[in-house]
Amino acid sequence: MIRARPQRATGRGLGLLLQRRPPMVWAAALVYVCRGAMCFATLAFPVSANQPVRLDLVMGVLAVLGGAALWVLARNPPAMLMQGLMALSAVTASVVVAQAHTGAGAMLVAFAYPWSMMYVAHFFSRRALIVQGMLVSVSFAVGLLASGLPDMGIVWLVVIGTAWSTGLVLGNLSESLRQRADTDPLTGLLNRGGFLALAARERAIADRTRTPLTVAVLDLNGFKEINDRLGHAAGDRVLAELARQWRARLRAGDILARHGGDEFVLLLPATAPGEAGGVLERLRFDDLPVDWSVGISGWLQGEDLDACLARADRSLYSVKQARVAAPVAPVEGRRAPSLVVPA
Repeated sequence: MIRARPQRATGRGLGLLLQRRPPMVWAAALVYVCRGAMCFATLAFPVSANQPVRLDLVMGVLAVLGGAALWVLARNPPAMLMQGLMALSAVTASVVVAQAHTGAGAMLVAFAYPWSMMYVAHFFSRRALIVQGMLVSVSFAVGLLASGLPDMGIVWLVVIGTAWSTGLVLGNLSESLRQRADTDPLTGLLNRGGFLALAARERAIADRTRTPLTVAVLDLNGFKEINDRLGHAAGDRVLAELARQWRARLRAGDILARHGGDEFVLLLPATAPGEAGGVLERLRFDDLPVDWSVGISGWLQGEDLDACLARADRSLYSVKQARVAAPVAPVEGRRAPSLVVPA
């Protein structure tokens, strides 16, 4: 029997290789290596007889070594460091542009600018992109002026126009994709992934300022009966309206997310568990076809979020059990939430 030779899973191997580093790291390393490859390309295919060979060689070697160092050393780098490296890429490219002897040579080096703009657009905020774009625009202009080449205005316009347009388009697309990835499509609230990201940020702020954090898990009572009696479309409308009303009643810094199904999770910055009742009282409103129960837990410093959520879930379960034993009556025509505040 003839056995087929196994095919080498090169694509899978590359994927496993990239998974060893955060995307922010391997993408920056790739930008630097491509920058070095462009320098080496100008050496292999010179565009001028008096091309600055030594400078191109040094810059190419430094770029490749920089990319390799990023890959090896930068396992979890701060965002400011990565932004600084892209700014450094723009400045060093302008040094090479200043030594260019032809317009074609300046154009080849200028390919580094769109790459750095696309990197910043994908990984950082719109403000960071604007800062990078201004740095690219100014440094490239300085490099062209220092080169002394005639009619470099059109070169500047083409390169800078390309860099800004690709950066802005990719930045808008990345921002849209991030919002979709972090947002529950039915309610417009954060989903679990989006909540975890913002919760980590609030935890860091609370640690620095030594302020309390409280987590509340809210669960609708009788929601299954609405789906069974009126259909899932009616249930979806209830969830969407509930999310809209709650979002309007919360404070600016409070973080509300749909945790799954008819369960929501609420993070209250600078709020102790004993103070959460006043915030939750705002979430009551007329004409809600279901009421809700809530479990509350303080998020302790140094504690994992899952442990805090588990404690809030246990409080919620206690509320649910007490509700079965003694149903809660509506208050003044409203459906009152059941809640438990831990001591």
